[in-house]
Amino acid sequence: MSADKNMYDTVLAYFEQEFAAVRERLKEGRYAGLKERVIVSLKISDALTLLAPYTRGDQRARKLVKAGEALRTELLSVRDVIEKKRAPRKKRQDMLICQVLRKRKPLLLV
Repeated sequence: MSADKNMYDTVLAYFEQEFAAVRERLKEGRYAGLKERVIVSLKISDALTLLAPYTRGDQRARKLVKAGEALRTELLSVRDVIEKKRAPRKKRQDMLICQVLRKRKPLLLV
């Protein structure tokens, strides 16, 4: 029984560490795009499916599943993706304005 409990704790600790790593990576913005976020979300869903039977008897597993579901929701949120795509557009617009202003002759030299 002790070996089973030890293995169970090891598995839960592993998933806790993995979810923490994914959350940290998400906060740092290290996911390239929505496709990568969806793939990670699917992997989290698979992990949650494996953990689901243990939620009835263990509070730690229940908290882990709730944290995983919240993380999956954050990953699938498109707000960050939209904000990242806006920034380059603004940069391109600023570059275009600079190019137009550079081509125009100054008013004082005319």
